[in-house]
Amino acid sequence: MSAPRRGRTRARRTAGWWSVAVLVLVGLVLGAAPPATAGGRAPAPTLRLSAPAHVVAGVPFDVTVTVRQAGRPYVGTVRFATDDALVRSLPADYTFTRADRGTHRFEGVTLVGTGRHRLTVRDTRHRGLQDTDPVRVANARAAVRGTVLSTMDPIYGPSTVTVYDAVTGKALRSGRTDDQGDEYLITGLPAGDVKVGAVCDGIPPEYLYEPGFANNQDTLAEADVFHLRPGRTLEQSWGLEPYFGPYLDLDRIWP
Repeated sequence: MSAPRRGRTRARRTAGWWSVAVLVLVGLVLGAAPPATAGGRAPAPTLRLSAPAHVVAGVPFDVTVTVRQAGRPYVGTVRFATDDALVRSLPADYTFTRADRGTHRFEGVTLVGTGRHRLTVRDTRHRGLQDTDPVRVANARAAVRGTVLSTMDPIYGPSTVTVYDAVTGKALRSGRTDDQGDEYLITGLPAGDVKVGAVCDGIPPEYLYEPGFANNQDTLAEADVFHLRPGRTLEQSWGLEPYFGPYLDLDRIWP
């Protein structure tokens, strides 16, 4: 009678170990599964943009985008946008990879318009997956000073000088020459690469000049590029070092 009793005991022990193993496996599966919401579905993915609160106009800065998605790494594509009409540079569309682990750093964002702006990033397929950060852009206090001439002689009448963004081609600021009609000073400019052009206006018909760009260039595309630094004034120079110009010498139109 004792042998059957030992067999029944061994069977009960075996069944007990299997029960424990099953419970452990179920616990592992439930622990690995994404947490469910009250409706039984996994939580929606979230996107967060981290940008500096204060930047300087024309000075590049970096931002970070983090996307959290339950169960698997995010591999979607994001796109940047801003309400800064003078923006110089935004990151191109970027597709996350598994190696990113949901976080990617973007370099070289450059806002130009001063004041408070919004920087937005969104998933290109799911518009609800997005985030916006406010960024306040401070005046770089850069400036350009020079003269407007024609064959090295003063212009007859006033001129309007315009500084353009060398990357986007957008007009940044314009200013008039002084009462003598040749000297100008344009302030409140952003840092970075610019081009300079001039046009004569309000002058007698017998004195007409072709619009021109710095260093004797005819078009904006051909115009020489000059680099502005925060808090510095780019002074017209006739030397070769560190730069030549920006001098504005307009061609006169003869009747």
